[in-house]
Amino acid sequence: MNNVFVLLFLFITLIEIGCSTQRTLRSWLNYDCDTKCKDKNLTTVYLRADGPNDTLHYLWDFDGNPSVFLALTLPSASLNISWEDFFIKKKNSIKFTEEPIYTFGVIFNKIIEFNDKNDTAIMNITNIVDTNVLHPMFFQWDRKALIQNTEFVTLNMEGNYYNDSIMNISRYGTVKLSLIGFCSLDHSEVMPHMLHTENSTQIDIILQNIETNKTFTNSRFAIELLVAGEGNPDIPMFINPKKSLDDEHTPGIFEVVEVRTPPYKSMDNYQTEGAYLQWRPVSYTTISRDTTNSTETMQYSPLKVSNHTSAIMNTMLYCYYGDKIDNLLTQRIIVSLGTKGDGFYKRTYYSTWTFLIGYGTPPDEQFSYLVIMIISIGLGLPLIILLVIGLYLCISKLPKRNSETYLSQ
Repeated sequence: MNNVFVLLFLFITLIEIGCSTQRTLRSWLNYDCDTKCKDKNLTTVYLRADGPNDTLHYLWDFDGNPSVFLALTLPSASLNISWEDFFIKKKNSIKFTEEPIYTFGVIFNKIIEFNDKNDTAIMNITNIVDTNVLHPMFFQWDRKALIQNTEFVTLNMEGNYYNDSIMNISRYGTVKLSLIGFCSLDHSEVMPHMLHTENSTQIDIILQNIETNKTFTNSRFAIELLVAGEGNPDIPMFINPKKSLDDEHTPGIFEVVEVRTPPYKSMDNYQTEGAYLQWRPVSYTTISRDTTNSTETMQYSPLKVSNHTSAIMNTMLYCYYGDKIDNLLTQRIIVSLGTKGDGFYKRTYYSTWTFLIGYGTPPDEQFSYLVIMIISIGLGLPLIILLVIGLYLCISKLPKRNSETYLSQ
């Protein structure tokens, strides 16, 4: 009996592997750059994910505010970076040999500290008095690890010694960013085990021991992303919190939040051709990342940006879009970390947020084949037992009736 279950499990595993689409990953640190990049301690990772019909190009950059750029092209297209112009963030310093089919970018724009006086866990965006803004570009970023292989590419960065000389603000504390690119459909090994596809990048943000404003009694933090790319600039991005019946990979969390780009003139179907962000509304408050040490996140309605060009100036996205960004999607997305009654940031001085940036259709969580098998066995065995007992009772009564008929003759 045990051998049957082992064979069934192996068969299910092979089905799961066989059903996934894969891309071939290749990656470079400071692609086609000479010693000048080393002298500047620059970290710009280029990830090329080749599929059978198209290629996804990713750029992860930490010069200025950290940013991610995604471009979908034909397999024959190549990336060109004019490094001298890129260093000064000049427009058109990032180009492709062929016009991309679709492009999209995300900037880690701000870390917002707010004083949650009434413990509502809701940030009043218009309240300037009770908020402080930290710009990620003013952290000193160091590359801690770069793992490159054909299955995934991981970049771990750490920001310390915040120093905004313009506003004369200094803070101690650490911001950790981990970016992972994938070749196939699977769940991430990092809690909350997001379901990623071969068309997505995962970003994990950790705020650890960040010094809080001394005048704030109940500090919480929020993350502001600036998204830019092909999409109608006049239509807000769509936020869709989706319920799920399955918490197999993230115990206790039955919701996934999706943010989709609005339609664009070059799209036939924005639901399959646009970009998306996706996350589970959970933030972990200790390094162990378990259910007992977690809190919730809160997303806010996307905010339009008045001056698109100035918003992306001095970032990698300006190097590609330049002034063209004025006619493209440029919006801000804010997610705050924490929920009412969780003790605020000062309880552990540790908060996380994990999200995906992807192209195409966001993956939907499904019951795994193993769970389906367990449910089937759990429901099927009692039915089989009842059926066997019923048959036994029916059969056991047949001889008795025959003998009674014979004796009565």
